[in-house]
Amino acid sequence: MRLLGHLIADYLWGLIGFIIIFYFVTARPDGSFRFIWNLPNLYLTTSYLFAYPTLMAWVPRLRTGKLKTHSMASHSSTAELKYSQGNVINPIANKYDLDFKNKLRDDKMNLSFQILERTVLMALALPLLILVAGIKAAQNF
Repeated sequence: MRLLGHLIADYLWGLIGFIIIFYFVTARPDGSFRFIWNLPNLYLTTSYLFAYPTLMAWVPRLRTGKLKTHSMASHSSTAELKYSQGNVINPIANKYDLDFKNKLRDDKMNLSFQILERTVLMALALPLLILVAGIKAAQNF
């Protein structure tokens, strides 16, 4: 059941990047969408449907996001909450609200980076899968 949950999550994370890349590959220069099977579409579809979930199952460390952001505003508001008694930064807004907004902005940036990372992984899944299969085969000999 856990493997099925990971498989569904991998498909959903890759779906955003698949739709964006698939549209850019198949769209006409005027922006209208036309569906034509060609080599890039076949590569992307194969990568999304087969290679990407297999790569995520073989190398589960790729599921965790490697790019984390912690903005200077969030860092300073956390330090201000820790060391300050009064509200020196902004006398109108509550310091806890400022800290919440800064952390929310960091969370949105982390989500954007994770979607970008998963999109790149999905686009490069087929060569990476061949590389990982070669490494695993070499380790068994």
